Amino acid sequence: MHATIIRRLVGWAVAVFHDVERTGPRLASGPVLVTANHPNALVDPLVIFHTAGRATRPLAKAPLFEQAVVGTVLQGLGGLPVYRRQDDPALMHLNERTFDAAIAALRSGEAVQIYPEGQSHSEPAMAPLRTGAARIALMAEEQAGWGLGLRVQPVGLTYTRKHLFRGRAIASYGEPFPVAPWRSAWERDPRRAVAELTEEIRRRLERLTLNFERAEDAAVVDVAERLYAHEKGLTRARGRDRMVERLPRLGRFARGLHRLRDEDPERLARLRRDVSRYMRILGLLGATEGDVPIGYGPGSVIRYTTVHALLLALVLPVAAVGVAYWAVPFLVTRHIVTGLRPELDQVATYKVGVGGMALAAWLAVTAVAIGLTAGWGTAGLAAGVLPACGLAAVAWGERRAVVREDLRIFLRLLRRRGRVTRLAELRAEIVAEIDAVIDRWGSDPAGVGPRDGSA
Repeated sequence: MHATIIRRLVGWAVAVFHDVERTGPRLASGPVLVTANHPNALVDPLVIFHTAGRATRPLAKAPLFEQAVVGTVLQGLGGLPVYRRQDDPALMHLNERTFDAAIAALRSGEAVQIYPEGQSHSEPAMAPLRTGAARIALMAEEQAGWGLGLRVQPVGLTYTRKHLFRGRAIASYGEPFPVAPWRSAWERDPRRAVAELTEEIRRRLERLTLNFERAEDAAVVDVAERLYAHEKGLTRARGRDRMVERLPRLGRFARGLHRLRDEDPERLARLRRDVSRYMRILGLLGATEGDVPIGYGPGSVIRYTTVHALLLALVLPVAAVGVAYWAVPFLVTRHIVTGLRPELDQVATYKVGVGGMALAAWLAVTAVAIGLTAGWGTAGLAAGVLPACGLAAVAWGERRAVVREDLRIFLRLLRRRGRVTRLAELRAEIVAEIDAVIDRWGSDPAGVGPRDGSA
């Protein structure tokens, strides 16, 4: 399959599978080494490819290139194999060839992706960085006489429900920085220069990502940020903010949690306990995203229900066509991925890879069948309309899920006023604890400013 077709296909596939967002400066022009964290296997380079605005060649572990679907995608993206000791120690010497290819690509002005953690994982924090990225960068500059102008640009990748269809992904691009300032350090002591550049990459990546000591800390920060932002008027109770809006606040809350653990573990324990209770009540009320209001006005409920019922009704015919037509590749993908039983951090990779191929193959077979029976003009029309119907089905399904959850919460609030009262009490207690921390440290983790909300 032609490389351009693969690139367009996987870019479209990852944007359909995930709700992809982007923040930060554009990817630098000229030679640039993109360094990113690695929480979601092959989906990570696809998200970067989709958001970078220019072609970027990923480095990936060598065994992936041997897999039928994944290997085809990697080759189409211009991927370069990395040989790891845990995969096959006898092939480690081939990394010299990979390093040479990466350096040659950079010296040709290309962009190369590399994941310094060395492997994809689902841990709550970044793993220690390996030195390959720094060595490639410094060697490329050295071979170019320190006139290449190579820059390193960190990208933080953050996901919610990363293994599920229509989970969220955000690529946070950091400022690119030049490699040339490490010249004197490299000429004095190459090993130390590599360590210093690796540390600089780590420091910049940590500023772009959420890192926790425990997996449960992520849930605590997520809920605390949501309810605090609601209480301070930054979002509506049932609002579903984009990750580009939430991520800076989540980062401040995460740093606050780390500091609390060091300076005031008792207050952290209270916050953790109260947030856990809050999460349990949210679950009982059926809230999977957003907060829960104290009550609903009859007028707002009627307007909400009427508007969304009309929207769903209008889109339903087109969505129904999309659901019926795309059911076959969807079910085939689910069956294949379930049978393969990939690790959690690889589930999305298999779904995107298998699903992208299945969707393309199904559309191609359909177009040929229509062309042979009804003419190629009709086939071309169908090839444009059917994907649009599929996107309408995705949008309809997402909106239906939101409306269904909102209405379920409304009905449960009518029957369980006691839980709503307890929720309000807990929210007040949690916000009071956070405000006490703000008063003590003199900074607001949500970035809402002074108490009265003024600028």
